[in-house]
Parts: sequence; C-alpha cells; structure tokens
Amino acid sequence: MEPEEEIYVNLEELDLSKPQRPEDTGAKPMKTESLAERETRTCSWFKVATLCLGLLSFLLLLSVMAVSVLYQRDFSQLSRDLANQTGERNQLLMMYQNLTNERDQLGVSLKMAEHHLDQMRTDSVTCPAGWRRFGCSCYLLSSLRNSWESSRSQCSWNGADLVIINSQEEMVFLNKLGAQLKFWIGLKQTSQEAGWKWTDGSFSRTMYWQYRQSLWSQPRTQSCAAFNSFQSSLWDIRSWSHEMCSLQLQWVCEKKASYSLIFS
Repeated sequence: MEPEEEIYVNLEELDLSKPQRPEDTGAKPMKTESLAERETRTCSWFKVATLCLGLLSFLLLLSVMAVSVLYQRDFSQLSRDLANQTGERNQLLMMYQNLTNERDQLGVSLKMAEHHLDQMRTDSVTCPAGWRRFGCSCYLLSSLRNSWESSRSQCSWNGADLVIINSQEEMVFLNKLGAQLKFWIGLKQTSQEAGWKWTDGSFSRTMYWQYRQSLWSQPRTQSCAAFNSFQSSLWDIRSWSHEMCSLQLQWVCEKKASYSLIFS
C-alpha cells in the first residue's frame, strides 16, 4: 500500500489545473497595463489636443474678423477721403480752366486795345511838310552840303538836331531816306580819351562802322561820323565812316513828332 500512496501524493503536487498564486511560488507579482487602460489614456490626450486646437482656431478666427472689420473701416474712410479729394481736384481743375479762358480772353482784349492804341498814336503823330516820319520821330534830309558843325546849326534852326541812331530798323530807314548818299549823323569824337558821343551826350552802344574803320584809327583830335548807304542786310550792317568834321556833306535832322488829339 505504500507505493500507491506515494503516487497519489505526487499527482496532487503535479496537478496543473489549479492556478498558482505568486505567494504560493514565492515570486514577486508583475505589474502589467491592459490595452483598455492605454486606449483610455490616448483618448484623453487626443481630447485635450483637439480642445486646444479648437481654441486656437477660434482665437485665430476672432483675430481675422477683427482685422477684417478694421480694414473695412479704414478702407471705407480712405475711399470717402479719396472721393472728396477727387471732387475738390475736379473743382480746382474747372476753376483753373475758367481762369485760363479768362486770361486768354483778357490777352486778346489787351492785344486789340494795344493795336487800337498804336493805330491812334500813328494817326495822331504828324510831321511838318517835307519831313519823313519813322516811329515817333520826324526826319529831314538836307539838299545842301555843309560841315558837321554848320549842319547841326541848321538842324537847330528847325527845332531839331543831327540824327541819333538807336536800332537796326532806324539804320534801314535812313538807308532808304538817303539812298546812294553820304550824310552827317549826330556822332562825334572830340578826343581819343573822350570817345564817340552822340549830340545828346550819350555814348554810342551799337556801332555800324565800315570795315577797315576803327574807333581809334584817326590820329586827329576831332572826327565826325558819316552815314554811307549800304546793301540792306540786317544781320551785318557796315555803314559809318570817320570823316574830318570840316568835310562838306549833306545831313539828316531828327526831332520828335507832334501829337494831335483824336477823339472817336
């Protein structure tokens, strides 16, 4: 009987159908995490992340809306300002155009008035018989010949003086008046130091000397200027010459024209 009891005991010890507890085996228990716990924790983090992302999206949407409102407000204000400035600019352009038209009309009226005044002056300017008018002066070409001083005296008896030349146009007029002639003009040099002066005491600013003539070419103490007819050329007039004041030449007198009042 002893062998049978031994076998029975061994079978009880080797019975594997019963779960062994850690305290029975003497080993320490191991902590294990189930799949459900891990899924629960992942879902919690996902919810937190979703909530934060939603909050950020909401804040971003509010910012965009605020910027849009401010932009719309500023854009509307700028649009109104631009419209006002455009209207003011158009008004200023219209005023400028009106002023320009008025200026042009005044310019035309002024030119017409000046033309009318010149015509009145021309009609009212008179010269004695035998005298020729140019501008506001009267000119007389003598038919006699005399020295420079005697010629000037003859002009003085007629209330005039030897001609003083101030422009190229006057030169052309005198050239036609004394065609193919040489005559005295009111220009004289008393000494080289004094220079050439007109009969009114002024210095000659514009010169029309002939070629080979110089202001200081004559060594004599007194020289008088004579007008020589020339080929009409406004761009290069060469006419005057130095002459001895005692030379017998014709002369041209000049005096201011008289005005007669004309009422229209």
